[in-house]
Amino acid sequence: MSLIRFFTFLTILFAGCSDIYTKIYDKELAKKPISCINIKSDNLIIEDIVKKNSFIKKIYKKECPYTLKITSNYVTFCSSPKAKALGSDFDGFVRFEIVQSSHLVYRNQRDFKGKFDENVADSLINKMRRDLKFEY
Repeated sequence: MSLIRFFTFLTILFAGCSDIYTKIYDKELAKKPISCINIKSDNLIIEDIVKKNSFIKKIYKKECPYTLKITSNYVTFCSSPKAKALGSDFDGFVRFEIVQSSHLVYRNQRDFKGKFDENVADSLINKMRRDLKFEY
């Protein structure tokens, strides 16, 4: 197998591992500029990694009408016999939701293998930046 074919195969193989599911729930609110964001998370480790992102540092404010709600789930914590029997090719997922006054505006989600790190966080943040209108 040639080197080019080998790298093409690897690219295709791993491309599916970083797909981000995205949905805009309120198209009108999604068009409005977002100047700040508060963060609520079910996992302090993931929250700390997200807060280290340079873009998030610029827009993070404790008092803000927009909230980035972070939800995570690790497959290792799943106790379902079916899930244990089938196994998984990912270790967990993380979901970002932009909420304004309890109203869901936007969601993106990504599976990850290994541990949640800056690369996973950056991919979700960058996708969110492309999909929504931030003032920065």
